[in-house]
Amino acid sequence: MRQTDAKLLLLDSKHYSSALLQEELQRRGFASIFHCDPSGNLKNAVTGFDPDVVIFNHHYENQNDLAVCAAIKQLAPSVPVVAIASSGPAVKLVSARARETRQIDVVIEKPLSDERFFMVVGDLAAARQSVRQQQFHLARLSNLVPAAALEAMKQHPSGEAEMFEAAVLFTDIRRSTEMIASLRPEAYFAALNRSLSEQTRALEARHGTVVKYTGDGVLAVFRGMGRSRLALRCAQILAGHETQKLLPFGVGLAHGLILGGFVGDFQQAGRRSQYDVIGSTVHLAARLCSLASPGEVIMTRSLQAAARFEFPNLRPIGPVAIRGFAQSVECVAFQSVPIN
Repeated sequence: MRQTDAKLLLLDSKHYSSALLQEELQRRGFASIFHCDPSGNLKNAVTGFDPDVVIFNHHYENQNDLAVCAAIKQLAPSVPVVAIASSGPAVKLVSARARETRQIDVVIEKPLSDERFFMVVGDLAAARQSVRQQQFHLARLSNLVPAAALEAMKQHPSGEAEMFEAAVLFTDIRRSTEMIASLRPEAYFAALNRSLSEQTRALEARHGTVVKYTGDGVLAVFRGMGRSRLALRCAQILAGHETQKLLPFGVGLAHGLILGGFVGDFQQAGRRSQYDVIGSTVHLAARLCSLASPGEVIMTRSLQAAARFEFPNLRPIGPVAIRGFAQSVECVAFQSVPIN
């Protein structure tokens, strides 16, 4: 890390000493320094500036200023605090405060006649920046891992599969091959990304969990009390969503027992694995989705009954023969908006 990248918050009640400190720090390459009086608006300084290191220049005659270290740790517990104090009673007081409260990470005695202070600040800033980078990459990686997978890893760290009741929702874009042929690849990808992102927001707003994107659609599950009602309400929102005008899609719903777990070599580091759900309920929801026209929701009659959710335009479509099922399945459907 370049020192110019580090952000330093300097707390000093005296403008003269703070100006000297800033000058010495800038001379060593620290370009981003924000000065704040310990009695000033500390919250804005910490949350607005978001420092890598806090430097507290203690003056013995202002002993009450030591309380600022507690405030710093409350506002930003992970930000290191470096206190500098004059030799004698001042440094003893600050060192005792550091031992008793752990609100000060490093205490350095003045005068700053060697490079130790500046080296400590540089090392702490570099460590803080490294943590920031790791947190950034972790946040980006977490976007690649479904919430269902994270929950499964927490509940079943050894990777065993789990059987549970769920409402399963599938979406799939209609005539996607024609659209890919008629649009530039970049334009289609942008439209697809927008559609899937909007679908995900609608699902998560109604407590659905996206298991995976299926190329041109989404597979999501709803668990817990009211799962069928939440899934059906979400399907209604999706069927009439404005993105239907962009890339029309159908929706399929079913509920019942499913099996969720990791496929692939979950235990071996570096090997490919992913979370997925399987079972006849998943298969059924996918088949119903494939039958749905743009803007249409097709669901099992049993899910609609469990949801206790009525639609004025709900229509029975009778027993539906589903490939892979020995018996036909009673289904109902509704069209939220007409799709041209």
